[in-house]
Amino acid sequence: MYALDDERVLRVLHDGGCKADVLRRMALVEDLALSQPAYRLPDVLDVGEVEGRTYAIERRLPGRSVLQELGRIEGAARERLIEAYLDISASLGDLLLPAHTGFGDLIAADSIVAPTWRAYLQERAARNLSRSTPELRQVDPAGIADGLPDASTPSFVHLDAFAGNFLTDGARITAVLDIGASSLAGDRRLDPIASTVYLSDPHVTPTATAHDVDVALAWLRTKGLAEWLEPGRRWLAAYWSFEIDDPKVIAWCSDVLLRRQPSSTPFRSGAGGVTDGARSNINAPGHSGNS
Repeated sequence: MYALDDERVLRVLHDGGCKADVLRRMALVEDLALSQPAYRLPDVLDVGEVEGRTYAIERRLPGRSVLQELGRIEGAARERLIEAYLDISASLGDLLLPAHTGFGDLIAADSIVAPTWRAYLQERAARNLSRSTPELRQVDPAGIADGLPDASTPSFVHLDAFAGNFLTDGARITAVLDIGASSLAGDRRLDPIASTVYLSDPHVTPTATAHDVDVALAWLRTKGLAEWLEPGRRWLAAYWSFEIDDPKVIAWCSDVLLRRQPSSTPFRSGAGGVTDGARSNINAPGHSGNS
């Protein structure tokens, strides 16, 4: 995403993206916005194509990404920002879903919809692993979702809830970005789990520190979600394993599924941020729209 001026940003879709993808995303966001959340959602002003690439011009939303802010903020304000990020991630399940039957993808091109949450988790992990690198295709998808809880009622799940997709004024979350093909009707508890998973890995959030992860883990414990962190990490790695053209994503998926013991959480702190002209150009584990 690139800033055009003070009011607008330009989003160029990845290869294979088309105008219909943007229109589906627009319709989903419009439905979710009816819930009138305390934060802003994406607002598409125009859609077009240039030299075979689809673009969208969107209203520029207030704030800097949490990913960037973690490159500069310190102390108690930093801890409060981590907690605010997780609070909003958990609240995404309050957004009212459009009419939807079953559990599964909301607008993905290769949509899977299943009668149960666990059936969706298993089928999606198997399908995405089957499209991954030769090494990751050898991962047995059976049991990938076994450690996650089931859900009786579907709620909105962003899934790509990493720090780069949340904007902040330094204290509160002002906007949530990149609602797209990774969005699900599923278990709302997955978003704050996913946010902590993404925060804890330097492939995904290089500006986070070990203390940030400690703050996030403490938040999970207070909400009764900590036991699902590692099962969530493995399922998310299986989910994003289809991103074979993104070396950082595949490195992360391989680290989780092939080399890491399930109970460990290796971490190194990072530094730096993203330039304002490309403030969301470091993507989450996926590209929010190509699963």
